[in-house]
Amino acid sequence: MKKLILLMLSLISFLIADLSYGQTTVNIKPVAGVGYAVDWVRISYRDVNGRTQTVRHESNIPLGQEANLTVPANATNIRMTAKQLGSIGSSRIFNNYPLASNRRYCFELTGALYNPRHRAVDCGWWRPRGRIVVFDDRDETNIPLDGVKIVVKDERGRTLWGSFTNRDGRFTMPREVRGKVKYQVLFEDREGMKVVHLANQHAESVTFQPTTRALSHEFTTSNRKHWYRATVYNAGRYYKRYAAQDNLPYKRDVRISVLDINGRAYAPATGVQDIVLYGKNKNSYENFSTTMHELAHITHSRIDRGEYTAFALARTANRKWESAHGESFACGPEAIYTNRRYHTSRSELLAHQNRDLSNFTYAHWGSGEYLYIAPLVVDLMDNCNQRNRNCYSGSSRRNNELPVDRVSGYTLRQIAYALRGAGNMDEWKTNLARISNPTNRYLDEYFNQYYEERSTRTGSNTIISIKPVAGVGYAVDWIKVYYEDEHGNDQKIEYHNNVPLGEEALITVPSGADNIRIYAKPVWSLSRTRIFSNYRLAAGQRHCFHLTGTVNSPRYRRVNCETSI
Repeated sequence: MKKLILLMLSLISFLIADLSYGQTTVNIKPVAGVGYAVDWVRISYRDVNGRTQTVRHESNIPLGQEANLTVPANATNIRMTAKQLGSIGSSRIFNNYPLASNRRYCFELTGALYNPRHRAVDCGWWRPRGRIVVFDDRDETNIPLDGVKIVVKDERGRTLWGSFTNRDGRFTMPREVRGKVKYQVLFEDREGMKVVHLANQHAESVTFQPTTRALSHEFTTSNRKHWYRATVYNAGRYYKRYAAQDNLPYKRDVRISVLDINGRAYAPATGVQDIVLYGKNKNSYENFSTTMHELAHITHSRIDRGEYTAFALARTANRKWESAHGESFACGPEAIYTNRRYHTSRSELLAHQNRDLSNFTYAHWGSGEYLYIAPLVVDLMDNCNQRNRNCYSGSSRRNNELPVDRVSGYTLRQIAYALRGAGNMDEWKTNLARISNPTNRYLDEYFNQYYEERSTRTGSNTIISIKPVAGVGYAVDWIKVYYEDEHGNDQKIEYHNNVPLGEEALITVPSGADNIRIYAKPVWSLSRTRIFSNYRLAAGQRHCFHLTGTVNSPRYRRVNCETSI
């Protein structure tokens, strides 16, 4: 019983101590019309050990200025006294005025020198908080700005607090402040992902006017600059979340450079700018899919930095065979993640999968889409052969214009990591074939329909015909063909006779050759101008070209060899 009483007394003592926990703060301000200043302020109290202590403010408090005093936590018997400047005798503003612990007091002083008055006023303490969203003009709804950096500053620009929004775009400062604050939104997350301008190191930001209210802001297209940055920032956050779900590597502190002008997005992966985006007149959906494509390139670079650099250089030099694998992979997360985000009937997967095969082959020179074999990644994953039926609209109609797809069951992670050590489409396919998958026997069939020129070599010669046709305006200076012979030795054929307009050059590469590449230069052209530059040809076939264009801008097109030779 005695122990129980002691325990109860201890608990009561704890509760009493808890009630008095916290500092007592006092703000005193002489206001207009008071006619006097404050000479001094003194606050006496008993500390936790029962000793009497005093807090003093001995300097003057002129009209319009204020003084702040703080009494430590757990103080008791708090009393305040203050004297007006210039007064004589016992005249006091406060005379042994009692104060409760753990409270905030704010007083405005009025009256006259020998008739001072005070009134308690609202201290104006409040807690900065808010919610940030960005308008999605495809879904016509507001999307929370997830994990974006928020900085709260006072009116002088001094930082009071910084943190990040939650998944709902909300934030709350953990302590209260007095007076107005300025909110700043920086397009940066905890891991250092930033939306920047050009090669800047700091994140783009928006600062709002001073206020004593919570911030509730929607980035809309009425201010395209800020809306575009918020849209791209959110897309970057989605990519990181989706890549983590698929166990793909990604760059946590990726730097995204944005320009609200026309241009073609690219991923230099220099570390200064990881990706560069152009958003002129693009909507949320288009900005999202472009961001997914370019960040997929960064995933590629994390898997194999060396091969990614080689891909980027080949892409810049327009060496299609050595860059198609990189672009085709990036089309996969672009389609999958955009569809995962939007769930629309106009599916990104449908747009990729139900396009004619001719769009993605060397035979189709018009659009240049042979670099981007858009269906490839999804085809390796899904179990639908679109040649036999329309996979995403439910139609069972056979369409001979669509790709044959008997490969299935690969994961996005397997497809991505098969890029390691791959410098072209063949090497990517070879790496995929090493993965245990019952459908990998169909990889050759699937890949070769896009690159029919990469078919298995035969025992016959390779014949090359090159003919400048009407309107070309130039002749051919020289042609060089490089190849590996049947013993694996490097060989070269040089054709140094000029090929005038209307005439034809015929070059024969011996049977058993492999890795055939061709170069050619126009007469009188600039030194580095080439008609063909490391253009690859399949062995054991006929390849016929007609040349057009101008001396420093030559062009070629493949033609039917039966009418050419």
